[in-house]
Amino acid sequence: MASETPTPTDGSTQKPDPGLRRSTPLPFPGAGDSSFRFYDEMRCLQQRRLWLVTWIMLAAFAAFLGRNFAIGLYSDDPTTGWVHLAVCLLIAVPLLLLAKKCEFSLVKLRLMEGLVFGVPAAFFAWMQFRQICECDPLAATKEAAAYPGEVSLMWMILVQLYALYVPMATRCSTAIIVTLSAIPLVVAVPAGLNNTELRAVLFEDRMFSAMLLWSGISATIAIYRTHHFGKLRREAFNAERLGSYTLREKIGTGGMGAVYRAEHALLKRPAAIKLIREDKAGDRDALARFEEEVQAAACLTHPNTIEIYDYGHAEDGTFYYVMEYLPGLSLQELVDQHGPLSPERSVHVLRQVASALREAHLRGMVHRDVKPSNIFVTERGGVHDVAKLLDFGLVKTGLKTDSDMKLTMDGALVGSPLYAAPETTTSQNYDARSDVYSLGATLFYTLVGRPVFEGDNALKVLFAHANETPPSILALDPTLPDEMAAIVDRCLKKDPAERFQSIDELVDAFDALPLTGHWDEREAEAWWATHGDHATNACKKVFDSGYESFEETLVVAGI
Repeated sequence: MASETPTPTDGSTQKPDPGLRRSTPLPFPGAGDSSFRFYDEMRCLQQRRLWLVTWIMLAAFAAFLGRNFAIGLYSDDPTTGWVHLAVCLLIAVPLLLLAKKCEFSLVKLRLMEGLVFGVPAAFFAWMQFRQICECDPLAATKEAAAYPGEVSLMWMILVQLYALYVPMATRCSTAIIVTLSAIPLVVAVPAGLNNTELRAVLFEDRMFSAMLLWSGISATIAIYRTHHFGKLRREAFNAERLGSYTLREKIGTGGMGAVYRAEHALLKRPAAIKLIREDKAGDRDALARFEEEVQAAACLTHPNTIEIYDYGHAEDGTFYYVMEYLPGLSLQELVDQHGPLSPERSVHVLRQVASALREAHLRGMVHRDVKPSNIFVTERGGVHDVAKLLDFGLVKTGLKTDSDMKLTMDGALVGSPLYAAPETTTSQNYDARSDVYSLGATLFYTLVGRPVFEGDNALKVLFAHANETPPSILALDPTLPDEMAAIVDRCLKKDPAERFQSIDELVDAFDALPLTGHWDEREAEAWWATHGDHATNACKKVFDSGYESFEETLVVAGI
């Protein structure tokens, strides 16, 4: 996936909390259709809100049950008390189901919704019918006078609760709201006809018209609310667009912004869009630097550099750029899931990265954030193990400006401490040889499956890179060629003057390695065929087991 900024794994195998929004991967080609996605959004929203409204409903009925028993209201009428208790138990059933944190289909949600609102409605109608039919004729006038307010209040609360918490299509919600609002009126007619005194007060004294008015007002408010809510949801859904691209889901976050999987409206071509972080959007210097870096990266045309399709500003001023969407695994994921790579495969992948860096260096750019999670191993044109260099968000050009210097001073530390060259943390004198160091640290990781220096404290890792001698790679894996160990050792020299002085020298050293094995496109294709369908990794997120950036390192370190 073309996630330009790494993000930790999010436990996608865990079941979703009904109280939280869950991003559901699109399960099949074409599932990105607008109507399908809006349907899925509404289903997820309905499950969350149904969980909440069930809690409210159960709490309210339980509170009144306790209150009525406490004041002895059900002592003379135990039947109503037992029915009230049964209502509480029935409402608790969908709550227990929703608490399992599973995703339910729309049909199951509708059934639970019917139970949550249908049982209270039946209980209210039953109580209303009994109140009219069992009324003492001598008290008919008093009962009828209080009847419209008492009954209308119960139904108004139920209707408004439904309109507030359960979203659905306007026509469906209107039908349900009208039905709920009409039940007290429908029940009052036959019940009133059986009681002469009540009938006279209800109809002749216009009490029934008061009920009709209250029910109508409540229904109108509820219908408007559901219609307005649906309209806002649709507008918010349609707003997830930037130019010709439609945003699908967030696939990564980092120091400068968030990355979303997107699709071109006409070409239907998948893409990844990076938006500058909201707290950075108001910083003119940061915004100018962000745009300058994108323009610089867009000039790179090497096939092993991620391709920039477009960039611009959204209507609200948010800066974004569009890049190619990559199915596959990051080098970090590849090693974490399948263990260290063979020397032949490591050279095959990192030689491509070195070639991409060569073009950047020739244009006066220093990447400054070369690390396993910023190297993506993908498939392009039927060729497997194609390496793509990502995340030029920290690229440094040869141009110097006042705002550039200010940003450097404010940021001070850039890159990942697990793979950063010593000079990037101690001075501003970094150049192409700093990328050589990071590439050597990445090579170290691919060969033995661990960073050069480890630690749970970012500052300790930084100190180690600047002052400690790297461990011998041969001590960790004696089977590695001595020439490979020599390349790693030279890349990791503290003094830039002792490293390879250019990417070309490093590539020449790769080519001179006396490797006994072989790794090319055919071996790569066979490996992917053996270790799983490449397409199943298309929705995987790029993550970094270390630190995403020095900007975030300061937060981790508590500075």
